[in-house]
Amino acid sequence: MKLLQRHKKPAQPTAATPGVRADEVVDSEGGSFHHAAQQPLVDIAPYASDTRYRLVRLGGGQTEPLAREEFVPRVHQLYPELDLDDAELVHWADRPWEWPPWHPGTA
Repeated sequence: MKLLQRHKKPAQPTAATPGVRADEVVDSEGGSFHHAAQQPLVDIAPYASDTRYRLVRLGGGQTEPLAREEFVPRVHQLYPELDLDDAELVHWADRPWEWPPWHPGTA
């Protein structure tokens, strides 16, 4: 599984990159993680159609690839009382609650 290479977005006028704020970190495929003074507890990377996973950063640590069925149990393992609908604590880069389709025979 390929890992996304994240880097700071180069300083450009905001019109050059619509939909991406200056305080976000852009990955190698043009999506972004939330990046602000206070990070959310759960940060879900952009939807990627070439994989069955969403990359999830929990508690500001390293990202982990999580499948749809792994997401809720993993989050509640670390944060048992977390409301997954709280937008201040759970940030979706795009397409909330969607995962790329998985096809039998793919890892």
